[in-house]
Amino acid sequence: MLAVLTAQALDYPHITAEPQKTGWPLTAEERAYVLKPEFERRPGSEVHKHLPPMWPVVPSAGNWGGTSWLDTHERLVQYVEANGGPIDVLLVGDSITQQWGSPLDKGVLNEAWKKHFSDYKTINIGIGGDKAQNVLWRLDHGGVEGLQPKVVVVMVGNNNMFFAPETGVDAAAKGVQMLVANVREKFPQAEVIAAKILPCHAPGNDFYENIKKTNAALDALKIDGEPKVHVLDLWSDFANSDGTIKKALFGSDNIHLSLEGYAVYAERLKPLLDKFLGGKGLGGDVILPAKKTGAATAAATSPAAASQTTSNTSPSEALFKSTSRTADGKALVYPYAPYNESKVDPQLTGWPLTDAEKRWVTKGEYERKPGHEVQKHLPEMWFVTPTAGHWKPKDGGEGNAWLDHHAANIENVKAAGSSMDIALLGDSITQHWGGGWDREPFNAAWQKHFGGMKTVNLGIGGDRMEHILWRLDHGALDGASPKVIVLMIGVNNAPLVQANGVPVTAAAHGIKLCIDNLRLRCPQSQIVLVKILPAFDPSKEVGKQVANINSLLDTMKLDRDPQVHVLDFWKDFTNTDGTLKTGLYSDKHLHLGSEGYELFASKLAPMVKKLLGTKAE
Repeated sequence: MLAVLTAQALDYPHITAEPQKTGWPLTAEERAYVLKPEFERRPGSEVHKHLPPMWPVVPSAGNWGGTSWLDTHERLVQYVEANGGPIDVLLVGDSITQQWGSPLDKGVLNEAWKKHFSDYKTINIGIGGDKAQNVLWRLDHGGVEGLQPKVVVVMVGNNNMFFAPETGVDAAAKGVQMLVANVREKFPQAEVIAAKILPCHAPGNDFYENIKKTNAALDALKIDGEPKVHVLDLWSDFANSDGTIKKALFGSDNIHLSLEGYAVYAERLKPLLDKFLGGKGLGGDVILPAKKTGAATAAATSPAAASQTTSNTSPSEALFKSTSRTADGKALVYPYAPYNESKVDPQLTGWPLTDAEKRWVTKGEYERKPGHEVQKHLPEMWFVTPTAGHWKPKDGGEGNAWLDHHAANIENVKAAGSSMDIALLGDSITQHWGGGWDREPFNAAWQKHFGGMKTVNLGIGGDRMEHILWRLDHGALDGASPKVIVLMIGVNNAPLVQANGVPVTAAAHGIKLCIDNLRLRCPQSQIVLVKILPAFDPSKEVGKQVANINSLLDTMKLDRDPQVHVLDFWKDFTNTDGTLKTGLYSDKHLHLGSEGYELFASKLAPMVKKLLGTKAE
């Protein structure tokens, strides 16, 4: 049983360094504290310990860079203060809750809510991107002060799945349990509906599988053993009998709901709300909060402006200034000494793997990050220390399907022999040129611009720069000497810069290490480095970090080496106001569509053809 600390907050299982547990407005001291990046405030950070199971169950303010998350919370506090007193329904959660209709947007509840619940006075405090710990913090810091809801609907947990490999699914489920306990403590007379996390993506996807496991872990906690707590399981409403999601109920990202999806959600909520509210609500309009002031205005969106906003630089920059090789000259020496001494990865280089390394790389990736072996949080070492990726097998069993993709790429390189024109190296954006481990044909843009050139594609979706380093050290291009190597990597590193505090300097140096590794292994090859294409929202969080990495690459002047050529296509993929040209992206924010690949190929072709001595079209 959770003990009550005060009339306002629960007694949480870990005491952080936060100077004030509850209350609003914030003291000057707490405001300064919560404006630190979120990773600096996680439970355990105050003693330099890595305690991820505590993250979802201990309140922590969100952070989108600067004051923007705190400004958003303040607007909701004003909204709640303006509507204090009795209400019918309080909606609590993340973006799926926010998109019922929020004062942060147009302030109008969507058609599905209005159709079924127009007479119910409803307050929505959802914030997109929030994790369980962020919602806990908001509840304890003025987020619901003065409200008297009859029913509280809680749905949260999807964003905790980004961190499930570290925290585990049990901790994510306990985060939901802690939220319900918090709501029950604050509103003992209210009925609480805890909606389990909705499916997203597809069976086999890590998010999908971890959501299923988290929901099962929530079942085991039996939070509905209390009479006023009711668990709503919507899985079968949003998934087909074969486990795939019902596409019509979701938006294009396969996470957020379409209006039809909200209609289904509303239909499932209706019997419960009508029962608890007697079919009759308080009615009446709610008062919306004032719009954001100039202090909360987003920063400029150009790469140069974005680079000025980051405070996420490394205290260990001296480590990242040069690259050395082993005594035999056959491999690089990496900044994390235990790796070089084989105290982390049991085999530094070579292919095929030893039995010891096969066992090692079958472990989850978070278990193999530098620092994990001594329970330290050392994010500055993540991107600059080779790490094998990890894909779960499609059958859900043990093993590492990522290794199979790496092995297939090695076989493709061997089959190409010594006369390879181009080797493509990168993540999913590279993989989707075609011609890789998945045996997909080269796409139309590649065939149009490079069809007569002997090309091998080594792209693997989801890869980060540390994966590229590991692959190069484990046979990726052994025996090969492509005339041109095209490298583009880093977009999957950007979320870890934002969420886990990996320094931008480490990200830029990770790319430099990839170049150094290629120069070591393929000394005759010309290397074309394509800077990371703009992705996500360049004016916010992760999108800014993409720009920051690119800006730091500029300072490294990698093209001082006559065999290294740097290309920047940022302006080609963004509008004059800095926003993405979404028509070039298949998902509007990250992966390219056919038009995007055509533009990419047309911009890449002159450099590649020049290096190959081929006449450009």
